[in-house]
Amino acid sequence: MNAEQRKSELKRIQETTTPCMTGITLTYHGERTTFNAYRIPLSILTYNPYNGRIGSVVKSYERQNHALDPDNSNDIVLIEKFLWESKKEANERTKKSLLEDHQQRYGIVTADGKIIDGNRRASLLNNIWRDDSIAANLKQHAQFFEAIILPIDADRKEILRLETTYQMGEDAKVDYGPIEKYLKAGDLASEGFSNNEIANFMGVKLADVKMYIDVLKMMDEYLDTYGYTGIYTVLDTREDSFQKLDSALRGYAAGGVSKMWGYDVEADVSDLKSIAFDYIRLGLDQQDFRDIIRKPSKNNTDASFFSNEEIWQQFTDAHFEAVEGINEKSVDDIIRENPGADVGRLLRARDNAWKDAIGEKLNENFQRSRDKLNNKQQAAEPIKLLQKAWAAISAVDTSQDSFKDDPGVKEYLDEIGKKVKEYGEILQ
Repeated sequence: MNAEQRKSELKRIQETTTPCMTGITLTYHGERTTFNAYRIPLSILTYNPYNGRIGSVVKSYERQNHALDPDNSNDIVLIEKFLWESKKEANERTKKSLLEDHQQRYGIVTADGKIIDGNRRASLLNNIWRDDSIAANLKQHAQFFEAIILPIDADRKEILRLETTYQMGEDAKVDYGPIEKYLKAGDLASEGFSNNEIANFMGVKLADVKMYIDVLKMMDEYLDTYGYTGIYTVLDTREDSFQKLDSALRGYAAGGVSKMWGYDVEADVSDLKSIAFDYIRLGLDQQDFRDIIRKPSKNNTDASFFSNEEIWQQFTDAHFEAVEGINEKSVDDIIRENPGADVGRLLRARDNAWKDAIGEKLNENFQRSRDKLNNKQQAAEPIKLLQKAWAAISAVDTSQDSFKDDPGVKEYLDEIGKKVKEYGEILQ
């Protein structure tokens, strides 16, 4: 069934059948509009392969293979597989609920039958209908999907808005993967939505949207660096590192970071990003990763490798010497030379080969630099403690009656005097 046939059938359902729900209001093209929901045979609906829940997996698959066609039987199997694996335990619970309690929440479909809200539930209903272990009389309802049918004037921007609002704003019972929110923010921004609009759609703060878009740009740059353009699945478990790196780089690139050496805001910051990318790929623990990039503060001037000029220069020289001459086969060549192979496995093998070639040197350089940083920090402890002591002494309010009346004040001052004299003799 093609799009026109689906459109004709959905129109017939609206004109000849009784709605299963009435009086549903939602914002459509900026106005609160009332809709009805209908029982629609799942056989005439198609999945949205760019559903926000599986965006990273789908984009990665298409980069490595081909564009998914929701009307192709083989691609339908893949889309359902991606939806199922996105949250297996939650899907098991929802499947049980759909079987026993039927569909409790309406979905939303376009006039030509594309599901824009409810892809996961629709896939689980299809799963129930095909499950031969379930008696036929218990699963008859699973042939149908209850949904609002949008008017034919629903354009791409309005569909994206509705999809995001209902999937990421309200339907948050099943959490999305960590990378999906970045991709969704990027998709919406590319369609011309403002950050304010995106924040409202996604149900997040305005500052979060800016961070999502900035971090996505960095993720894309990282993927480009290693030949993984568009393969977002390789970013799994790395979200926190990209967030911390983006924040640090924006601070350093702006210049004026307090207690810093005179680094070059272009060349040195570029080196920092390049080296940080290598350690993200290596899989360095996130807490360790911060030792490379952390910005200094008033009370911690030696906060990271980059915050100390001597350590940074030695660390940088050793790093670039280690990576020099490392050549990798391109992702396209690997895929071409291994037709039919599991691309994910091939990419993991590529990363592992890189780690085998360079990982030991990078880890040794990191540990050597951290030992130097720890020595610097320990050496700075006396002055830090004295600064705190001075701040505490200076804060004493001598105008208080208790300063003169409390005998403990005189005792502490005597002890402090003795300690000052003792330290002074050490310095002579």
